[in-house]
Amino acid sequence: MRLLSKATSKWWAMLLWMLVSPLSNAEDRYLDVPKAEIELILERGYNLDSSVAGLIDNMIRDYPESPLGLCLKAARLFQLDDYAEGSDDAIAESFEKASTNAIEASERYYQIHPENPEGRYAVAMCELNLARYYIDHGRWFGGFLKARSGLGHLKQLLKEYPDFHDAKMPLGVANCFLDKVPVYLKPIARLLHFSGDMELGLQQLKDAETRGFLTRHESLYYQVAIQWVVLEDKEAAKQVLDRFVERFPRNANALLLRAHLARQLEDFKMASNLYEMILSMPEVDYLKDVRDWVVWYSGNAALHLEDAETALAKAELVLDTVEEDRKELRAWGFTLKGNALVHLGKREEAREAFSFVKKRDNAEAYKAVRETLDEMRQDEISDQ
Repeated sequence: MRLLSKATSKWWAMLLWMLVSPLSNAEDRYLDVPKAEIELILERGYNLDSSVAGLIDNMIRDYPESPLGLCLKAARLFQLDDYAEGSDDAIAESFEKASTNAIEASERYYQIHPENPEGRYAVAMCELNLARYYIDHGRWFGGFLKARSGLGHLKQLLKEYPDFHDAKMPLGVANCFLDKVPVYLKPIARLLHFSGDMELGLQQLKDAETRGFLTRHESLYYQVAIQWVVLEDKEAAKQVLDRFVERFPRNANALLLRAHLARQLEDFKMASNLYEMILSMPEVDYLKDVRDWVVWYSGNAALHLEDAETALAKAELVLDTVEEDRKELRAWGFTLKGNALVHLGKREEAREAFSFVKKRDNAEAYKAVRETLDEMRQDEISDQ
């Protein structure tokens, strides 16, 4: 009898394991891909590790039925295009092609697995990345259509699955920005079927960070943007951005944002140190043409620290290496050079540098030069 009882218990244990095992495996996967492999790509991706492209290609090869590899490929190219501020045409072209493939694969997966919210989420996020890309590149109508479709998917998804926290990040961004949207953009908000709610949006972003899977790191970026740009709370933005930089110390773009924030907070010593750190990192290559702006910003910070010699060296480096057709940066390069020369007491050389700054190249730089020249004339009159 004891033997029969023991055998029965073993049989029930085996049956229970067979029933629970698929659920456990499902919990360890996302869009049919092991979460451990996804985690590795996310961790390395945000640290701009060069192995990420190969890991994503392996995922596409190893899990051909899942759209996730194609989605991550598009997301990575979107990230690189954003870091380079659209200065690399090859990345932009690759992103558009990858986005098309990712959306098609996600829609196909969602049609086959309509019960899996991850499929619908993949469709929505690919559309929203493409929407933001279109808007960043001046293709407003296409961006609007993709944004409306993507947000529509996510609103319905969260309604059906309230604990699908990844969906909260893009909805949180929309709620925050549309809560403070200018009056002239209100019609667009209505067309997107969004009224905006700052308190709800901030909570959704926090939920995505603390309870989401794919969005827990990206949520920090958007929290920084909301605090810095929308709410104009630079101290709160600094605290969030520091959390991101602590997790991903090799992310040149995040470090650049932190340097800019330090400069706006008038902590020029920290800004200068961060700019120099970025320029010394191999990951600075991901910034493409933005790298030259980092050189300029480092010179500008040096000038604020009254290190005119370093400022002059940085200005000359910009002017020696930047192509003639990049007129905006060259205008600011001559502006920095002229200001450094003023600090060094070389006024005639400063005037010569300022003479290269044309209004048609950059109105803001031209205005700054005019103001400096006026101050120089006032000083000379006072000295007479």
